[in-house]
Amino acid sequence: MKNVELVLKLLHSLLDLRFLPDKLQKWLFYTGTRVITVTSALIMIGFAGVFLLGGSEVFNLKLYKGFLLLHPYTLAVLLIGVALLQLIIAIFKSNRCSVLSGYLLILSALIWAVISATFWASYPPLTTGMTTYPVLTVVCALAGRNLINYTKRVEDLKHKGR
Repeated sequence: MKNVELVLKLLHSLLDLRFLPDKLQKWLFYTGTRVITVTSALIMIGFAGVFLLGGSEVFNLKLYKGFLLLHPYTLAVLLIGVALLQLIIAIFKSNRCSVLSGYLLILSALIWAVISATFWASYPPLTTGMTTYPVLTVVCALAGRNLINYTKRVEDLKHKGR
């Protein structure tokens, strides 16, 4: 029974990200949107890595043939550029950076929507790309919009207090 409790405690600690230093936890989950920014950026880098490292073999798969219309290497550079910009801006804590981060999340939503449409264009077969990327599109769009609105409200309250 003690082993089960120990495993449950360990699992809770892992899922709760308690193994991260407090400062990093605070930074990552500050407004709830930063974790979305970082996740989206890392997925973009991974996606771009598949295009850059996989070579033409990736595009021989029926599932990825639609990406040839998007010029895969241009898409990879765009994904890496947006992802790095998101990660760099996420480091700074200012209202300007928060608004810019919000707009980058909305741009990310557009990128994920295009990627989602590319997977839908390869139908059949039904794939996880048809469900995963639309969800990521909506999450990024809502998080970006909410971050912009939240930051503007904070700014308005700051200026009213003067």
